[in-house]
Amino acid sequence: MKKNEKGQFIGRGEEVALEILKLEFGEDAEYKIQVPFIDLLEDEWLDTVTERQEKETIDIVIFKGDRKIAVRVQDSRHRGFHLSQRDIVQKKTLEWNNCLVVDLYEQECPFLFKDIHNSESVKEVRSALTIMKNVSDN
Repeated sequence: MKKNEKGQFIGRGEEVALEILKLEFGEDAEYKIQVPFIDLLEDEWLDTVTERQEKETIDIVIFKGDRKIAVRVQDSRHRGFHLSQRDIVQKKTLEWNNCLVVDLYEQECPFLFKDIHNSESVKEVRSALTIMKNVSDN
């Protein structure tokens, strides 16, 4: 984990994920990093946000046309009980607010989490995007 020039914490795999996502979605999409969770919620949801959720950020958000795609780069800590439960609530809330959610898990994306941009890390990200697309089509 490191801080970028804006003082935001950037975890392992996030920069490589962003590079790959830009190749996948193209230059006509808008990309933002470390987006406050509450910025993705519709007004009627704002009074439901907990103090903890007010501090949460989404690693990468892609705006393409009328779609909002929230990409969460999840290291092994997210396999624990508390974080995994928070992640479920966050994901459902984002989906209820018209966001597609893509999770890039460390155990499923070993090359990505080594900060390696190669054909294997591209496959890992594409696989997660395919799963998201298949779920959102149903």
